[in-house]
Amino acid sequence: MQPRSGAGILALALAVLGGGLYLATPFAAAGHRVEAKARRTLSCATDEGALQIWAFATDPSVGSAGITISTGNPSLSTSLLQVNSKGPHYGAAADRCHSATKHVVLSRRGLTSAGVVHAGDYRSPMVYCAATRRVLIRLLVSYGASEKPTAATIEVLTLPRARSGKTPKSKRLGYVQWSPKRSVTYYPAACTSQLVAGR
Repeated sequence: MQPRSGAGILALALAVLGGGLYLATPFAAAGHRVEAKARRTLSCATDEGALQIWAFATDPSVGSAGITISTGNPSLSTSLLQVNSKGPHYGAAADRCHSATKHVVLSRRGLTSAGVVHAGDYRSPMVYCAATRRVLIRLLVSYGASEKPTAATIEVLTLPRARSGKTPKSKRLGYVQWSPKRSVTYYPAACTSQLVAGR
């Protein structure tokens, strides 16, 4: 099974409003200055107990860099979150994700690097994980003067349901340190990683 092509990811990222995604802007209110960074924690519903994380530096085949966190069958996945160097801010699935108040400390402790991807690389790692019915996504996105993402740090964790009055601890599913020039994805032993081409 092959994930969506890089061109398809770019097309989706440029048409997020029409595809059931919403643009999360860093504007506090009309007329205010744009913030340099956006910080947010999301709780997102998954499909088929599956999650994929794909982050790539600037790929010559699509002319952009990005991050896509998706769920469901990898051959026909549903996007939960997208960051793209050509589009403003970031896009999150409005029908699946909502803001969460749970405190998340960004950390890649205990995770393994899937390898460094540099601008110009045509292949990048796709991480595949089993997931709980909902996951937490903690993101920190930096913007340039054009309001387009210049860097991002994202962590994905399980969000287990309470059992017998107790809620199990969340487990890390992935951690991404990304910029158009360089991207690194980290993942736990319970997940797998595979190099995929942009198209």
